[in-house]
Amino acid sequence: PRRPSAPHKPPRAHPALPRPPVRDTNIAPMTRDPGVYQQLVGDDRAADDDRAAAADLTDGVYRHGPREARDVTYGRVYAVVAAAVFILGCVASNNAESHYEKLADPDLMRAASHCDASRSPDALNAYRRSLAEDDEVDGAMFLRHAATWLALSTLGAVAVGLAFLAAFRTHARATVWAMVYFKTGVIFALALVVSSTDGAGSGPGLFLALLGCLTAFVFWLWRREIDLVARLLAVASKSLQDNPHVVTAIVGVKLALLTLTAPTFAFVSAAYRNGEVVRDPDAVLQSGKDTCVDENGDRTPCCVWATDDWASAYVVMATLFWLWTAMLAFEVRMFTVAGVTAQWYFAPPGSSRFAGTTIKSVKNALGPSFGSLALGSLVLTAVNVAREINQNARRNARENGGGAIQIVACLVTTCLDCVYAVIQHVTKYATIQCAITGAAFCDAAVAVSRMLTDNFLNAYAVWWLPGTLLGSAAFVFAAAYGTCVGVAGYVAWNGASRGHENPGGESVLLGFVSFFLALVALNFCVTVLLDVVDCVFVCYVMDLDRQRNSRPEVHEIYEEVKAKTAKAAPAEGGAAGGTAGGSGAVVRGPGGDIAYGNRRGADDNL
Repeated sequence: PRRPSAPHKPPRAHPALPRPPVRDTNIAPMTRDPGVYQQLVGDDRAADDDRAAAADLTDGVYRHGPREARDVTYGRVYAVVAAAVFILGCVASNNAESHYEKLADPDLMRAASHCDASRSPDALNAYRRSLAEDDEVDGAMFLRHAATWLALSTLGAVAVGLAFLAAFRTHARATVWAMVYFKTGVIFALALVVSSTDGAGSGPGLFLALLGCLTAFVFWLWRREIDLVARLLAVASKSLQDNPHVVTAIVGVKLALLTLTAPTFAFVSAAYRNGEVVRDPDAVLQSGKDTCVDENGDRTPCCVWATDDWASAYVVMATLFWLWTAMLAFEVRMFTVAGVTAQWYFAPPGSSRFAGTTIKSVKNALGPSFGSLALGSLVLTAVNVAREINQNARRNARENGGGAIQIVACLVTTCLDCVYAVIQHVTKYATIQCAITGAAFCDAAVAVSRMLTDNFLNAYAVWWLPGTLLGSAAFVFAAAYGTCVGVAGYVAWNGASRGHENPGGESVLLGFVSFFLALVALNFCVTVLLDVVDCVFVCYVMDLDRQRNSRPEVHEIYEEVKAKTAKAAPAEGGAAGGTAGGSGAVVRGPGGDIAYGNRRGADDNL
């Protein structure tokens, strides 16, 4: 018999899978980007976020993972140019004239017989040997007397620089105000010295006294801004305190530049020695004499040193290469500081260990981003060359041109100087962007320009007080250090029994050298502090662009900087149709309503 069929069971109900979220293209940018309003045209922050997500940023901003090599072509071009400079430099050194110093002696150049082309090769070689026999090497008396003092002065200059950084690290506000008081006190001290020398009513002394009063009054007017500078430098010093090896890395970059500079200038000097002594075509030989005169009848050298054509071209190439290398060292320094500062800035709250941040930044600079840094340094090299041409044109117009030409040259060169300054400014911030994101140089320049323009770049750029205050303070401290060392040397050498024939002159030279060494050390520290301030600023702007607050203390400081420098925000509730006063582009809110956006950004209103 047929088995009855089992009763029909309804299919087992499976739990409903969650529906994927529906992306509304009208409001998706609003949820992913920082501003409350979104510009309808030209906003690429969504694309930036897509690229950031694809880049596997561990903290959302700084890219810790493996980076792709960028701008490789420019790195290879730099390597080829470097190889050409060193190979041709070796050729120039091998073929250089060994008796150049004697052959190019100014006194010998005045004699027509010195460049007599009728000499046979044997006679010419004999003449060169006779010159070589007269070579005498006199030791530098100053170096013998001041070797110990110079060594101690160098160590003292380094100690002054380290103390400068340590003072900002622990007592930033007191250090800034000490610099202000010291600078003002130096002006009054000079006024007293000049007045005591020339009389109480002397003009220079009175002028210095008035200058000191004016300086004190200006600093009093800027007392709140100076306190703000102290807070900015305290933040920079905190970053250096948590990452002390960044200073070591920068010193290493400087030493590497010095290591490359020495052979480059040696090759340039050797290239100049490739040539011969020839008769000056503009010199007229006097009848019956071994001397020459010019077209005006004045005595002039009969001979000149003519460098070979290929050597002259090599000198130009080597000089440009050295300038490119110097700018590359500047870019590597900025990249390293930016990478370390960004890792410190975007670290999780409570982080206190930052081991490996410096070596990671250096590896990125010399590895994946080396091509980008080579491109950035090439841009800076071109700017420096163009600026030098600009200055020469202005100088020639002032010396040889008429009134109209001078006015036109002044206007044109002034406009070009502004363009060059903008290019340098953007290049610096693009390098910081490269260090943080690992992007190519041009992409970083475009991204950081948009980001900084949206977040009061103009207001921050004109706030010149930190650099001016630190630069002037470094000069004053270095001058005081050099004066103290020079006076100490004079006291030690005056009346000494061992061969100090001119202790006054030697002590002045010692003081000048000590001033130079201290100025180099202090300017190094000032540059590092200002670089960290700039990098922290870019990180702060990235926070604004992504509506984050990674460092509340930094946000508080830069909000005050914005309030001090930026124009006042337009009042709310103004005329609906007034776009010229302070309204920005037309924007759409989350509900679809149309409104005018605030030009300073929605984050201010937030």
